[in-house]
Amino acid sequence: MTLMIRKIIFIHIISRFKSHKNLSFLDLNFRKIDFTNYKIIKSFIFKNNFYTLKNKNVHNFDFLNFSNKLGGKIGINLSRESIFRWFSKNKYKLNFPWSGDLAAKRLINLLYNYEYINSSSKTIDKKKLDMIIFYHIQRILFDFNTKKISEITSSDIIAYLLSSLIVNKINNRKIEYIKFIVEYQIDKIGMHKSYNILEHSKFINNLNELKNIMLFFKLNESNLFDELVLKMTSILNQYFHSDGSLPLFNGANNIYTKVIYNSLNKDTYLIKRNFVNIENGIAFYSDRNKKLFFDVVQPNKDIISSNLSAGTLSIEWSGFGEKIFTNCGASESLGVNPEYLRYSAAHSTIILQNTNISEIKEGNPHIKFPQSVVFRNESNYESEIFEGSHNGYIKKFNKIIKRKLIVSKNKSRLEGEDTFISYKNISDRLIFHIRFHLADEMAFNFTNNKKNIILKTKLNNIWLFKSDTELNIEDSILVDNNFTKPIKQIVIKGITIENKTKRKWSLEKI
Repeated sequence: MTLMIRKIIFIHIISRFKSHKNLSFLDLNFRKIDFTNYKIIKSFIFKNNFYTLKNKNVHNFDFLNFSNKLGGKIGINLSRESIFRWFSKNKYKLNFPWSGDLAAKRLINLLYNYEYINSSSKTIDKKKLDMIIFYHIQRILFDFNTKKISEITSSDIIAYLLSSLIVNKINNRKIEYIKFIVEYQIDKIGMHKSYNILEHSKFINNLNELKNIMLFFKLNESNLFDELVLKMTSILNQYFHSDGSLPLFNGANNIYTKVIYNSLNKDTYLIKRNFVNIENGIAFYSDRNKKLFFDVVQPNKDIISSNLSAGTLSIEWSGFGEKIFTNCGASESLGVNPEYLRYSAAHSTIILQNTNISEIKEGNPHIKFPQSVVFRNESNYESEIFEGSHNGYIKKFNKIIKRKLIVSKNKSRLEGEDTFISYKNISDRLIFHIRFHLADEMAFNFTNNKKNIILKTKLNNIWLFKSDTELNIEDSILVDNNFTKPIKQIVIKGITIENKTKRKWSLEKI
């Protein structure tokens, strides 16, 4: 569709507003948990003409939530003038800031803060705001059906449902399509396919908002997602470390963990789920004293997977109320997670020739990634056994990487076997690193043979890390809660000189 045709359509949208002047936007606030990053908003909201910044946190209108909390005439005037100026500048644009789910998030924030923005408005300003909202509604309805299913987010769904209900264009076909899109984004055990625990939590929150919207508009389908919410919430109940934090896979952070955890505790019906007979995902094991998380996600080209890290076969481990092995984390402090935090080396995993397992591209799914991530789970009376492998290095280095993890059920012990297997009869000399990023505030001491390291945690627990070869300690960082801390990492370094090279290691509380 040409630029001129689309502009004509959008001008027509504005002209149609007169026929919908009796639309009511009052009492349309269905927010359950507020995921606004107020630290980011503070960094720009008091700058002159901040609405011109090319920053997603400006163009999703999250600043309305900040000014609402700020209150007073200053906040109201700041919000209203910024909205009007933004719209005047951007109303006819085609891509950014109308790309992705930015329009959906803007509409949601406009509706949820509508009464606040209008609390001291003149009639002419109210009409102007109503027209801007109506324009967003029409563009969302226009664009929704042109998106691929894999491109539609839960914010898109909320905005689409609200828009359809406001203009009274809802039917069973639309609701069934919404149900289909929602179910597409969830895997067999109820995990959101971003495999980011924070995004999983946001998706649950948005499903609850969808339910409240349906109840408000008296739709018979208001219980449509109850079973799915229960399934997703019960699986989320497994994804907390011993210290109550979320595991740091695929861009997750712990900025909102407390409010997520508190919302979980309100639900007394939660049951524990098991990770059995599942082909891929973030595998987990937990008992009273320890927790293990294991990344066996199969990457793909879907937009929903655009934030996956190159951390295939990475692990996190915690025990006795604190984390031991971590990944380097993620940051929202600037609105974008730095790409280097998605690199393989930022994860507790196995790296060959200092090369990323998947090729990272900012804002997009991986360009190249393992075409086969295989997972197997075995359980017996004494141990839980996880085995994962991937072929992410097969084209460059003709190697398949395999990791076997053995969790003792009766001891606080984790054993690992990491193997490099040649796909062809080639014994090239390749450098490998097996990295274990340590939690912060952890002290360490080598034993005499340098194959063992004694770890002392901040709670004065003692763990012994053993290897079948000499170990190294290197500097690392942990980025979480928008803070960056220096930490250390244990590194097993070596050279593959045979068709099959294996390294064994273990961690045990002493």
